Amino acid sequence: PSSGIVQNAVLEGIQFSSEPGKEPEEKVITCYFIFRDKPSSYFYEVRKKTKKLVFEFNDTQKGTSPVASQKETPIEGFEIEQKKIDVNKEVRGLNQEWHDLISVSFDLSMLPQVHVSDEYNVISFSYKWTTDPLKIKNYVVQDDGKKNMVIWGSAGALVLGSAIVYLLIPKGTTAKDGPLPTDDLPSHTQPTN
Repeated sequence: PSSGIVQNAVLEGIQFSSEPGKEPEEKVITCYFIFRDKPSSYFYEVRKKTKKLVFEFNDTQKGTSPVASQKETPIEGFEIEQKKIDVNKEVRGLNQEWHDLISVSFDLSMLPQVHVSDEYNVISFSYKWTTDPLKIKNYVVQDDGKKNMVIWGSAGALVLGSAIVYLLIPKGTTAKDGPLPTDDLPSHTQPTN
């Protein structure tokens, strides 16, 4: 099996910070994923039923130092799992191509509304929280009947589902327009002297 030629990023640590919010009982929590180099891509998923927030970082491995689980309300802790995935598994006829992947699962007592940031080798998420039990409903993800929310991220861009694919297809383009023209492709023949 091929392992590809991708250089793995290394997860060096996970760190939380807390700052006062705009309201007296409010705070802004930020969780930083600290990497050596940058994952080739990542995505995160809010699993409402199991109250988990899961990040997956592709072409990434754990560093040599252990990363201890931490708590920061409503986060009750997290687990890091190293996996190998075959990126060609879903495509019949392609050779296996194995990549390293790290999955970080946060256990939550409630689901906060998270915002993800991506700056070179630090990927982070932040959320506002309150110590006022009467206001907590304003800080959590409301149950809209949808199962999960999956968001892809890579190179600073976040995409919800397949919305971006729809936006990139030129209006009026259909399958019956025929094959793409090939007369503008570059020639790879060697010049003769």
